Amino acid sequence: MRLRGLLACLLALLAAFPLAGCWDRSELEEEAFVLAIGVDKGKESLYTVTFAIAHPGKMAGGGKGGGGGGEDKPLMLTSVEAPTVAGAISMADTYLSRQVSLRHTKALFIGEELARTSGMFTMDEFVRFRQARRTIFYIVTKGKAVDFLKGMEPQLEKDPQRFIEQMTYNVRYTGMIPSASQIQHFVTQVNTGYTSPITYYAALKEEGEEKSAKGTSLSESGYEAGEIPRSGGPNIELLGGAAFRGEKMVGVLNGEDMRMVLMLQDKFRRGLFSIQDPKRSDLFVSMEVHQGRPLRVDVDLSGPQPRIHATVTLEGELLSVQSDTDYTEPELQAQLEHATVGAIEARMITLIRKTQEWNTDVIGFGQAMVQKFPTVAAWEDYRWPERYQNAEIKADVRFTLRRFGKQLSPPRPRGQ
Repeated sequence: MRLRGLLACLLALLAAFPLAGCWDRSELEEEAFVLAIGVDKGKESLYTVTFAIAHPGKMAGGGKGGGGGGEDKPLMLTSVEAPTVAGAISMADTYLSRQVSLRHTKALFIGEELARTSGMFTMDEFVRFRQARRTIFYIVTKGKAVDFLKGMEPQLEKDPQRFIEQMTYNVRYTGMIPSASQIQHFVTQVNTGYTSPITYYAALKEEGEEKSAKGTSLSESGYEAGEIPRSGGPNIELLGGAAFRGEKMVGVLNGEDMRMVLMLQDKFRRGLFSIQDPKRSDLFVSMEVHQGRPLRVDVDLSGPQPRIHATVTLEGELLSVQSDTDYTEPELQAQLEHATVGAIEARMITLIRKTQEWNTDVIGFGQAMVQKFPTVAAWEDYRWPERYQNAEIKADVRFTLRRFGKQLSPPRPRGQ
């Protein structure tokens, strides 16, 4: 019994040794936390990788918001040329006093030139590397990613990546950006083939840069990032989306296009629209539009080309009428609803034709198509990505004006 007790104590002591070890500990003071990464085509090597590293004292203190590497900046930027992102991390560790860490990385910025040529090459590293989260935002920048990181000035936030994160929530109010754009979404969409990826598209607004207004039926949303006619405020614009075919970017969708995409994906929540007044083409009617019933998509595979019929049901609330037309009258209300349907359907057809020219199903009609196939092999043999450009696609919109705001009739001078 005594020998058995001694053996038990010895085993307990041996088991405790590994638990007490701290050989792999990582001190906060020894790590350089990367909040964002920018990747561009390199000059001497394959990539130019830019790390936006948090400056702890400036993040918590009174430093100005923005990127760059000045004394008052909350982020330190450093760029390295390397054939891989991992190689860039290794090289950065040779001249930084702390070890580069991706545990808190929130955003991956890809320069547009790289996204159009080899956007997927870098993705494999972020999918495999244990430190990198798959929830990292995937953002394509107009121009080089390094220039975007150096120039961004969010103003309202000390952490620029927090500012970007807050802007992604605006899809709930505007519908002008993708519903989500993270590494996990990109990889899943590329691998399954049901739908092609759309990522966030960002640009910097240069001070003094003037953009002319675009005359569209849905005027306030027909812009890409960097094109909004404005002055003042943060110089970062997150608007529209970057459309991909497989792993390569093929085009840019403006804010108006993205609203149509979300409607056809059954992900549109609400947004403010300006419609040309049916009675006065030089004036506008504004309304808040939101989803009514769920999207309906009918698929017919009996012909030589697939036929798709999407039905979108929307509802709206009248916000303002620049003319003195009383759209509470049933006949006039019907005319306004008809004009709204015509404007939205025209934009949907334009979007569908644009994506068919690019031969990329960023809308995701493939998710309705795949349900018609009994096996995965049958679906893959159908080769939907190659058939998309010749598919017959029709979109119908049903719109009902439900509310008229706080006042029914338009304001008129006394005596009229």
